[in-house]
Amino acid sequence: MRVLDALKSGRIGGIVPKTGVPMVRSEDMREETRKRLQRALLLRRLKWAGLAVAGVVAATGVFYLEGLDFAVEATKPVTGTVVYVGPVTGKLKAAVAERNLQVDVELGDARVAHLMTPRERAPSVGDRVTIAEQIHGSGRHTFSWK
Repeated sequence: MRVLDALKSGRIGGIVPKTGVPMVRSEDMREETRKRLQRALLLRRLKWAGLAVAGVVAATGVFYLEGLDFAVEATKPVTGTVVYVGPVTGKLKAAVAERNLQVDVELGDARVAHLMTPRERAPSVGDRVTIAEQIHGSGRHTFSWK
């Protein structure tokens, strides 16, 4: 009843459009109510700000890790023995699969490198070859023909 009387007397200003809720000026509120309202609004703003900061940090982290994986820190030659030569399998275009072969090379330290080579270079099983090992910033190792 006090709110309606205040509206009629003009002490508080009107009604919020579309909701029908009376607008109350902060000086017409009790001190505790105003503090609780301000605290609730501040917490809401802080939650949204926290979500925005978390999104920016996540995007920055993804770009940083992508950059590490893209950068090749070192390339060193390694030798090994060809243990398999066969057609390229997987989800590649037919033109790529027709022009290349899949080759597995057993390296001197017992690792096996899987690579793709053009048919013109076609090594045979048992050949000793030297390939390039690339070490990426993320720690990943990849192999390619020299």
